[in-house]
This record gives sequence, C-alpha cells and structure tokens, in this order.
Amino acid sequence: MRYYLRKLIGLLITLILVSLLTFLVFQVLPGDPALIILGPDADAYQLEALRASLNLDMSPLMRYLSWVRGLFSGDLGTSIRYGQSVSSLIGEGLKVTSLLALYSMILTVLIGIPVGLFLASHSRKKYSIPLSVLSQISLSVPSFCMGIFLISIFSVRLGLLPSVGYTPLSEGFFKSFKSLLLPSLSVAIGSSAILIRYVRVSVLKENGRDYVRTARSKGLTRFRIMYAHVLKNSLIPVITILGILTADILGGSIIIENIFTLPGIGRLITVSISSRDLPLIQGLVLYLALIVVICNFVVDLIYSLVDPRIRLR
Repeated sequence: MRYYLRKLIGLLITLILVSLLTFLVFQVLPGDPALIILGPDADAYQLEALRASLNLDMSPLMRYLSWVRGLFSGDLGTSIRYGQSVSSLIGEGLKVTSLLALYSMILTVLIGIPVGLFLASHSRKKYSIPLSVLSQISLSVPSFCMGIFLISIFSVRLGLLPSVGYTPLSEGFFKSFKSLLLPSLSVAIGSSAILIRYVRVSVLKENGRDYVRTARSKGLTRFRIMYAHVLKNSLIPVITILGILTADILGGSIIIENIFTLPGIGRLITVSISSRDLPLIQGLVLYLALIVVICNFVVDLIYSLVDPRIRLR
C-alpha cells in the first residue's frame, strides 16, 4: 500500500510541475503572442481584443492561477482557428487517436511477442533467419513509407481498404475498423519490430539463468519452462517498451494521421502549429506531457503486479 501511495504522490507532484512548466514555456516566448497570431497587418483594436481573450492583460501569476482553475474545470481556453473550446477539440481528436493506439498496440502485441518468443527459442536455426531479416527491415522503414506502401497495395491495387478518412464508431464497428486498419498496421509493423528485439533479447537472457537449468534438470518441458517461468520474468523490459510505444502513439502519430487524413491528435498538432493557434498549442503540449506521465505511472503499477519484489524497494 505504501508503494502505491508513494507513486500516487509522485504522480500528483509531477502533474503540478508539468502544468507549471507548460505555462512558463509559453510565457518566455519572445515577442507579442497576439501580434504573432494575427500578423503585422492587424490593427490595434484586434490586438487588444486578442490580448484580453488570452488574459495577456493580467499578471503572469494571475494568468497561471486562472489557467490552473480552468484545468480543474476542464476549460483550456478557446481555439482561435476553430472558435471552439480547446478541451472539446482535444477530446474529439483523442477519440480517433485512442482507437488508433488501441488497434496498433493489439497488432503490435499479436505480432511482436509470438515472433520474439519464436526467434528466442530457435535463435540458432537457419529457418529463423528470414524472420530476423524481415524484422530488421521493418525496423528500418519509417512508418510513413510503410503507410504509403500499404495504401498502394490494399487500396490502389486491391481496393480492399479505404486509403484516407475516418468513419466514426457510430456508423458501425466494422466500417470504423476498416478505416483505421491501414494506419494501425503502418504503426504496428515498426512497433512490433522493436518489441520483437526486446522480447528476443530478454528471453535469451532469462534462458541462461540458473532456475532455467534447474527446471530442465527436473524434466520440465520446454513449453512449460518458457510460458510458466521465462516469459513472466522477461516481461519487465517488454512492459517498459510497450509503455513507451503507447505514449508515443497516444501523443499523436503526426505523419500517419496526416497521410491518412485522420482527425486525431497528430493532425490537430499540425493544424495548430501552422495556424499559430496559441491556446490550442498550449493545451496540446499539456496533453502530450500528461500522456507520458500517466503512461509511466501505469507502467510502474504493472511492474509491481508482475514482480511483487518491486514494491519492497
């Protein structure tokens, strides 16, 4: 219980520091934010109105307190480009990005863990070489190149899957899934190649432990040793990389979402930067930081469940 309480307190302190740093970053930017947003052709009345809407006429401390008060109420300000609340825009984008992350991680696990285990169990066999080479190629090819390749095969030539756009879940699960299958696969191929390497190295390391040799001397089958002992003890580095990959995808696969024109967080980041939408950028930076912090917190909790000894440290 003390372990979980310590982690929770650390999470709260980290979130406070993240909000403070996020606010300070946008306060130290050179120049007048209103002038940067509206451009040099804006008149004085427009500049003053925008400064008032951004609370730039208040002291930095009051701006920060007002912003934090808005965080607790879910108010991150109003987007200049869209004229909507930043929190609602992030919420809408998160619906798409979270589905993309879910499908991508399911595919990553379904590909990465079995193939990694196979390569670790048959590391000295010649028939494992093609799989190793294929995983190296997948690791080397950028996700946007993989996305373009998949579009050319499954959309242009075979006509099986849509190449762009997103279908909401409200219009049917299978239609929505089809619209996200290619982008999910584009992300998962590279992610699974990373996972394969971690699983393979971790399992090979565990196979050299004394408890594995003892289990073999007792006559336990290779299958039972692998799945009852080795796999569980190999999960710590695997969980770590899964946490990193999840945070990366939830942070918005910017290039993939733009290639497939998905209205997710990644596309929202691109639009907010290109339109110099300061309130939206600030909200997105906070969101990205929170995703990383929360994913690390969840990974720490999973560590303690997989290996109870961690709670004693």
